[in-house]
Amino acid sequence: MTDLADRQARAQMALWQDHLRAVGDRGDPYALLLRAPQDPYPLYEQVRALGPLHQSGLGVWVTASHRLANKVLRDKRFGVRRADGSKAPEFMPFDNSMLGLDPPGHTRLRKLTVPSLNPRRLDRWRPSADRYCHELIDRMLAGRAEVNYMSAFAQQLPLRVIGDLVGIPERHRRAFFQLSRRMAYLLDGVASVEVARDVRAAIEEMTVMFTDIIAEHRADPREDLIGDLLPAVDDGRLEMDELVPLCMFLPLAGTETTVNLIGNATRALLENPEQWALLKGDAGLAPAVVQETLRHDTPVQQYRRIAHMDVELDGHVVTAGSELAICAGAANRDPEVYSEPGRFDITRKSGPETLSFSAGIHFCLGAALARLEAEIALAAVAERLPELRQVGPVRRRDSFIIRGMLQFPVAVR
Repeated sequence: MTDLADRQARAQMALWQDHLRAVGDRGDPYALLLRAPQDPYPLYEQVRALGPLHQSGLGVWVTASHRLANKVLRDKRFGVRRADGSKAPEFMPFDNSMLGLDPPGHTRLRKLTVPSLNPRRLDRWRPSADRYCHELIDRMLAGRAEVNYMSAFAQQLPLRVIGDLVGIPERHRRAFFQLSRRMAYLLDGVASVEVARDVRAAIEEMTVMFTDIIAEHRADPREDLIGDLLPAVDDGRLEMDELVPLCMFLPLAGTETTVNLIGNATRALLENPEQWALLKGDAGLAPAVVQETLRHDTPVQQYRRIAHMDVELDGHVVTAGSELAICAGAANRDPEVYSEPGRFDITRKSGPETLSFSAGIHFCLGAALARLEAEIALAAVAERLPELRQVGPVRRRDSFIIRGMLQFPVAVR
């Protein structure tokens, strides 16, 4: 980035932050949400009180309605890019990654990737995930009585599983973890020019690393995501400059979701002793814990969509090019579809599907894997760490998109 571009970016960031602050100071609940509060749920209720759809003082249309959010996520008149294919200003450079594309590019890449993440295919990783869980728990029990649950367990399991699934050699795993931490701002929303610069540098380093890994797979073919996709490069269905971003960003998105699903579920259990007791008494309730956590404290709190044409929604006209913020964390607690939505209850009767993995064409490809890992992890924790308890305050991520913790101090015995 040149000095001039750097100064322009800083000026634009400062103007945006001043505008956000001014609108928030006037009490706009969506602007206040963008300040990444520790507890966003009271603000979601303020959003809900403004109706199924309203326009924030920031110009963004906002919904906390499960019905309307589900409708928009499935509506092909909305996309993640503008109708001309350009990105929204705040989007970071996903480039050719499927995460930042609309059809037809998204459709083609998703079709190529789906077989590797098919729920039946994922069963092959169940024994590995179970083994990794017990290895991590063994390590915790053999060490200090108090640990940071996130770094000791919740972050480690998904990284090991995704490393196997994608085909990341052991010697690259540590670098992948470190680079993923730096790139996580792609999901959080970049807060400064300095962070944006570091994210771009991490992407460049990750690109070099995966180019090396892919070359190694060519010389020594394996059964993993890279091995599955290389034939598509050879026959022209996939370009190499599309394969590398897929290898980078799919693991990043999938890992972040799973890390925070495990962390949020464990904290909710410890905050609700009667629910924790139920799981300890019956590890078969782990899938119910995962489902209720996805509803009650979803790792991905918001999605953004852009209208590709004028769309009438609930008596409002959302004009082409307008942005719409879908508050999934609020939609998953919509009292119109969930009884006592603020209560964490793993015995809850099944209701409408949550929006925790989005919906429609952008439904999360790794949803089945995230569920599988979290279910295995929670069952193992309930069995092996029955005395687990929180021993200090948590430190949350500074994000209005990803809800999770950086520090979660617990005693394991």
